[in-house]
Amino acid sequence: MTDETSRILFAPSSKEATGAEGTTILEAAREAGVYIDAPCSGKGLCGGCRVRVMEGEAEAPSEQESGLLRPGDGELGYRLACMARIRGDMTVFVPQESVLGQGEKPFTGRSGVIDPVVRGYRIDLAEGDGDQARVERVARLMAQQYDIRDLITDVTVLKDLGRTGGDLEGRVTVLVRTGKEIIGVLPGWDARYLGLALDIGTTTIAAYVGDLRDGQLIATGSATNPQVLFGSDIMSRISYSSRHPDGARRMQTALIASIDALVRRMAESRGFDAHEIVDATVVGNTVMHHIFLGIPPDRLGLWPFMPTLRQSLDVLARDLGIGLGRASYLHILPLEAGFVGADNVGVLLSDEPHRRAEISLIMDLGTNGEIVLGNRERLLCCSCATGPALEGAHISSGMRAIEGAIEKVRIDAATFEVDYAVVGKEGWARDHGAGLEPAGLCGSGIIDAVAHLYTTGLIGEDGAFSQDRRTARLRKGEAGMMEFVVAWRAETRTGRDIVLTQKDIREVQLAKAALYAGCRVLMDRLKVASISRMVIAGAFGMHIDKASALTLGLFPPCDPAAIAMVGNAAGHGAYLALMDKEKRKEADRVAPFVTHVELAREEAFQREFMNGLSIPFKRS
Repeated sequence: MTDETSRILFAPSSKEATGAEGTTILEAAREAGVYIDAPCSGKGLCGGCRVRVMEGEAEAPSEQESGLLRPGDGELGYRLACMARIRGDMTVFVPQESVLGQGEKPFTGRSGVIDPVVRGYRIDLAEGDGDQARVERVARLMAQQYDIRDLITDVTVLKDLGRTGGDLEGRVTVLVRTGKEIIGVLPGWDARYLGLALDIGTTTIAAYVGDLRDGQLIATGSATNPQVLFGSDIMSRISYSSRHPDGARRMQTALIASIDALVRRMAESRGFDAHEIVDATVVGNTVMHHIFLGIPPDRLGLWPFMPTLRQSLDVLARDLGIGLGRASYLHILPLEAGFVGADNVGVLLSDEPHRRAEISLIMDLGTNGEIVLGNRERLLCCSCATGPALEGAHISSGMRAIEGAIEKVRIDAATFEVDYAVVGKEGWARDHGAGLEPAGLCGSGIIDAVAHLYTTGLIGEDGAFSQDRRTARLRKGEAGMMEFVVAWRAETRTGRDIVLTQKDIREVQLAKAALYAGCRVLMDRLKVASISRMVIAGAFGMHIDKASALTLGLFPPCDPAAIAMVGNAAGHGAYLALMDKEKRKEADRVAPFVTHVELAREEAFQREFMNGLSIPFKRS
């Protein structure tokens, strides 16, 4: 590596970066904020970070990189961003398949109880003794009119009250937090004050803004978590933090900047001011929780995987650099244990299994899957890595659920012809011809495709492709591996066939076996033979077809009518805690009530995992 720097222009985003010669294109992309999907975290293992060098050139590819590139890629200028090293100015095209996208994370339902931590009180500062200090006058009026006494005042409020003239001379709304602290004085008696609920996922940040006066949800938004630049899953981010002294700080800085930008974008589009947000709640898995607070997650990579902090916490937004109201606090909900974090507590607040007599199985399906089983007598939880394959990573034609992704698949049992639906397009391919122009397969499409491959006999219970089915779609790929063509290249926007390979199916089997085994371990622990109520949470869960999931054996058998898809229950739980302060107390009670089961220590897990590899599954 030399001290010389080069200019790298990324297309189609037109973002620029400078990189020292000898550094990789992926490192330059991280500096420029270009989100290149690197499923193996840039280790040169998966071949997923394909980019095309349009102008200039990189150092010659290594034998390892050449082995991961597709036939013909070299002539077209394709390289792997994690391995191609800069050797001068260049223009790099990032194809859609390599771009990390974002998707909405909706939740069902809204808050029924409106009793927020921050409340507004109307007083008239023109009343009373004009010689009295203004803060004392506010305190006296609050005591006289509302019997609220011994208030403390944030320094930013003192500064506002110290100004002469303006709009704080008469009728004002005093914002009081927890009945103890004045955090704002707003002009008028109809002043609006808002709250923010944040769900910090491994891949996606979801934000919900509501009116604290009536609980009305007024804005939702989402953004890709920029930490994906440092690793696609929680273990790779722990590794990044451990290997770099400033790793946690860099990931926190990127995350805070992204949250700040997301809130500003929502404010601009929905007509409010970010400084109107005077309270916030935050959930996320344990690693996201730690990085958000600037706590290195390194200890979570070591046995016994204990977090540094588990209890709930209140932090001033300004101390983290988030541009909300100047005295706004962030309430971070408590963790449960290990990798089961505040996001799962949010799920519990939303579904309330701890209040039910009936036993519920709740699965929050994301990059990291979390499972809860039980009722008001006892709750068990565990965490298992399910997301990468089921969200499109580690799949040859996989992508996230953004525009252009195939989200539904049907295979004709007689002809083996394929029909599909695409995110962002109405209807099925048969209604459009080649007009849908898919770019790849997202998680729900992958599940549909594998389930239909099984029901049509194209794969067997072991996941292997059948040798006696005759169709042009079933073939040997360029690497000699069997594959099934979901969409022909003439139909796609990439000009390449969209396929599911034998290796892809194995990846799906591994992911679904982990989820199934986690469920079975909890069921055996609780001595539950069958499931009569199942809740699927998470944005991914909103799109999967129940019949396909049951066919695949993604989770234990259950009556489809008893399966509820609830969307982002973690975000909904955060919103409930935003609107009702009693929900925060409930979170503090329920988090330690849940018993964490460490799957790595369970002898039955390996047995159930092997059972779960079968399609749909088998019981030993």
